Amino acid sequence: MKLCYRGVDYDYNPPSLEVRESELTGSYRGRPIKFSYVKHLPITQPIGNYTYRGVSYSTNCHGQIESSTAASDRQPVLQAERTAAGKGLPARRHLLQEAAEAHRTSIQQSTQHRIEVARAQGNDQLLKQLEAELHQVV
Repeated sequence: MKLCYRGVDYDYNPPSLEVRESELTGSYRGRPIKFSYVKHLPITQPIGNYTYRGVSYSTNCHGQIESSTAASDRQPVLQAERTAAGKGLPARRHLLQEAAEAHRTSIQQSTQHRIEVARAQGNDQLLKQLEAELHQVV
């Protein structure tokens, strides 16, 4: 089936499903009805090596988890999280300080621009309010 999305043509081939009729029957508005169901095929799972919160594991084609390291070699998850958090706190504080400084600078520039526009328009009342706002930010 040919389709078009945002000017791009492509072929769509919907997956074919094997449908079987069940032994269940019923009645809808006085007419007999037969129910059908889709035959489910087992779907193979991707095989790969993964790490979750510092713990390595791998999966097989059946989707089952296999440990890739010995339990004695692993560091407990909570202890690993504590050491990672201990190293990251100074970096996070520095990042937050930089963000606060950038925010304050942005507010100052915006207020300064608004002051220049108020001066150009000759609006003294707005100019006094903006200068008071600028002194609060500084």
